[in-house]
Amino acid sequence: MTKKSENNFQQSIQEIIILYKNNLVKEANLKSEKLLEDNQNSFFLLNLNGIINITLKNWEKAINSLNKALKKKPDYVEAYNNLGIVYNNLGETKKTIENFTKATALKKDYANGYNGLGSVYNDLGKWEKAILNYCDAIRYDTKHFEAKKNLINILSYYKPTSEIDNLIVQADKKLQKNIFHFKLSNKINNLDLSNFFKVCEDAIKNIINETIYNETQIYRRNTLDLNCKRHFKVFNRFNIIPEYCFGCYKVQVEPRNVVELFKLFFIFDNLKLPNNNIRKCMTEIRPQVKGAYKGLIYCSSLDEANQTMNIITPILKKQISSNISITIRRGCSEFGIAHPTFKEIDKKPNEFMKYNKEWKNKENIIDEELSLENQKKNKVVKDTLLGVSISDALIMNNWLNYASNIGDKSFKKISENFYHSDFLKKLISSQLKNRSI
Repeated sequence: MTKKSENNFQQSIQEIIILYKNNLVKEANLKSEKLLEDNQNSFFLLNLNGIINITLKNWEKAINSLNKALKKKPDYVEAYNNLGIVYNNLGETKKTIENFTKATALKKDYANGYNGLGSVYNDLGKWEKAILNYCDAIRYDTKHFEAKKNLINILSYYKPTSEIDNLIVQADKKLQKNIFHFKLSNKINNLDLSNFFKVCEDAIKNIINETIYNETQIYRRNTLDLNCKRHFKVFNRFNIIPEYCFGCYKVQVEPRNVVELFKLFFIFDNLKLPNNNIRKCMTEIRPQVKGAYKGLIYCSSLDEANQTMNIITPILKKQISSNISITIRRGCSEFGIAHPTFKEIDKKPNEFMKYNKEWKNKENIIDEELSLENQKKNKVVKDTLLGVSISDALIMNNWLNYASNIGDKSFKKISENFYHSDFLKKLISSQLKNRSI
């Protein structure tokens, strides 16, 4: 290849990368395919084409390009890692582990490979192995955002049994050791909340500046998969409400300030419900949805929602306020905005909006796409652990940021020394009209 040809080739590579980074993936793919016609010996271009096809869910094309890259360069760590990603999506666990392991064997400090292994073991329910691999990823790349997020999340439902030298694991352990627990039989007062958050601040102080954790919702999950990502894919593509969601109800609690949100968290954490329903506390960040603070308990029928509401109402009135808003809602707020009659439940159940059977064909289109995109086996899931995890502490810190940004001065009753978040400040600045309290 002449110097001029080499320069033209490198310029084309850069153009492909820019297209890909700007989410013009199909355009990047066309250009990479064209460039490959005369450059089949470029392992870098073959790997790049493999990455593009992974994004497009073209699994066989990705495998083909990555294997060709490895024939040209048998010690190509990134290609092995990318093959691991492909096989993970295809549900081929053995090949997934083999490729991620090969990547880390070739490059002992290859953080992405360890993070990939962590995610596979997490899906398999081998949580101790998952944690160890996430920690290795962070050890070799102290700014590995995804590995840190994965580690924080797993600690909300599994605690390692081995001694692990990792700041996030140690912070979580410190929190478990020093936190005090509330009981629903006792009134939760503001001083309790202030003292509680001091423990949280002390636990997260060594990780907060090195961790990007922008979550704003605290869940107490069970092993039921509501499959919300799938349902929203149906809704976002066709503006229809999935059939499953017609049987989904939720009890919605609306705290009036962040102090009440903290109290609601402890109520939900201690709450004993007959079906251990999924529940969450959150700050509202959806631009089109009004309100600031919410607590939701997910129910599978109107009867269950009414039963749940009867259980929690006296607790909420005792612990928070007799004026706190408690209502039953149907499905997700976005559905009611697009289809106003869907949210109407102040009439007889047989008069509620019914599922349009003509929508089924559109749901089938999404299900077929999803089956081709990702063929992973069902993930092994575990109930969220009760009590406060490092994830909870970091989210509560975000709650205080949120309160400060929307003008809810009650945050001062809990703490004025929380760690500040530029992410929330930027996010909320354009939403203040909908965040009145």
